[in-house]
Amino acid sequence: MMGAMEVSGSQIVRLMVKLLVGFLLSIATVGASEFKRPIPQGGGATEIHCIIGVLDVDEISDESQNFTINVFTRFRWSDPRLAHGGDGEIKKLLSEVWHPNLLFVNRQRLWSSLGEFVTISPEGETTYRQQSWGDFSQPMNLHDFPFDTQTFGIQVVYTGSDEVNEISLIQDPEFDSFITENYSVADWKIVGHDTSSEPMIIPTVGSIPSFTLSFTAERLSNHYMMKVVAPLLMIVLLSWVVFWLNPSEGGSQLGVAVTSFLTMIAYHVALSSRLPEISYLTRLDVFVFCGTILVFLAMIEVVITTGLAQQGKVETARWLDRVCRLLFPALLTVGGFYAYLWH
Repeated sequence: MMGAMEVSGSQIVRLMVKLLVGFLLSIATVGASEFKRPIPQGGGATEIHCIIGVLDVDEISDESQNFTINVFTRFRWSDPRLAHGGDGEIKKLLSEVWHPNLLFVNRQRLWSSLGEFVTISPEGETTYRQQSWGDFSQPMNLHDFPFDTQTFGIQVVYTGSDEVNEISLIQDPEFDSFITENYSVADWKIVGHDTSSEPMIIPTVGSIPSFTLSFTAERLSNHYMMKVVAPLLMIVLLSWVVFWLNPSEGGSQLGVAVTSFLTMIAYHVALSSRLPEISYLTRLDVFVFCGTILVFLAMIEVVITTGLAQQGKVETARWLDRVCRLLFPALLTVGGFYAYLWH
């Protein structure tokens, strides 16, 4: 009797141990399956439907080679394992479900305003929404500055452990990605946008799934024409006053020429603070450089005519002034056409 009871007790203990182990294994198995990608019926890649919407463009910085935006993102995928019997959507923490590990490739600083959760429909349609604000890097070709057009991109890549052919980032067929018509940046005009699902190639890794929203912006050059080019022309024209002054008055001529030249140097310094330290000349750089050379040549011409007048060759000095009255405007015109048409 006692032995039978002991055997029954040991059996109960073993049974309890087996149930406990089985329970723990079942939890581990369920947890592992929940954090594996949902495989569509019939196999194939798990499709992540993407929407990127630019709510505002706050700034485009030439010097920092970046842009600041307020961006909305929505990523949607189907996970039948999360289907439930409710009447509407339910919420879960993002960390509680499988989700694609997505990363903005060109982000610099980014702040998010919505919580880290997903909404799940009764059929298991899972949606993650986020609104973010921050800086994104963008290399810019400033050769045509300030008459340039630039393309800016917001690129999202998948950084999970799945193979490239197991995850697909595509444009959401329900709603298009978008960019707002009213934005804060004042010196640019956005003229179009487009999306792309081309994989990103990383030399050490290979291809990884990617989704990109690109928008094209055209710089509004009126600001530079009124506040840079127009005053520059006035300074250059001021330096040509020496061609109408008496060659015998060398002090007055030299004072005007030196003042104009120093002003042009200050212009160079002011313009350099607007742009990064690039290795090539922009269109505006070429025009400013042409104006600076002409101001410098006007100063040299003053020295020559003053010397001629001191030697008693006043008529020769005046003839040289008359030639320069025509020659310098012609040179400035050629320099302007070269800067804005051929450079």
